[in-house]
Amino acid sequence: MAENEQLPDKLDVARYLLSQGSVFVHLDPRDVGVVVPQWYRTEPQLVLQIGLDMPVPIPDLRVDEEGVYGTLSFNRSPFTCRVDWDAVFALAGDDGRGMVWPDSMPEEISQEIEREAGRAAPPDPTKDLPEERPSLRVLPNVEDAEREDTTPREVSTKRGELPPYLKVIK
Repeated sequence: MAENEQLPDKLDVARYLLSQGSVFVHLDPRDVGVVVPQWYRTEPQLVLQIGLDMPVPIPDLRVDEEGVYGTLSFNRSPFTCRVDWDAVFALAGDDGRGMVWPDSMPEEISQEIEREAGRAAPPDPTKDLPEERPSLRVLPNVEDAEREDTTPREVSTKRGELPPYLKVIK
């Protein structure tokens, strides 16, 4: 994306993704505009799943100009959360599509991404495969294998006839 192009508004992306299903909200829980359970407040990243049709419903879910608000379930205990848009750095739908706002990303997460990008790319599993796959062939049946001549042979049958190695069982 060109530097002068502006990323879409977080609210617009969130509303679009919500219309498709649930949304994974990636945020920095240390931000002053965030209210989440205390044990998450020291981490550089927290991912909350919100949606209109969740297994544990969020009846007070609100996604507006200020951010995300709703009573979420943490270890089967309800907790009313508030997340300002400034703390959100990525939104993703159920299908993995979404948007990342790099300027909102915590420094620790940015550094980790840069470290991972600097590592060697994983090896290509198709690199050593032959260009052309071998063709399939008919192998001799067990009785033929007992003979000394075990070279594979072609079995030809007329239309409607079964090859000798198949039996019809009624």
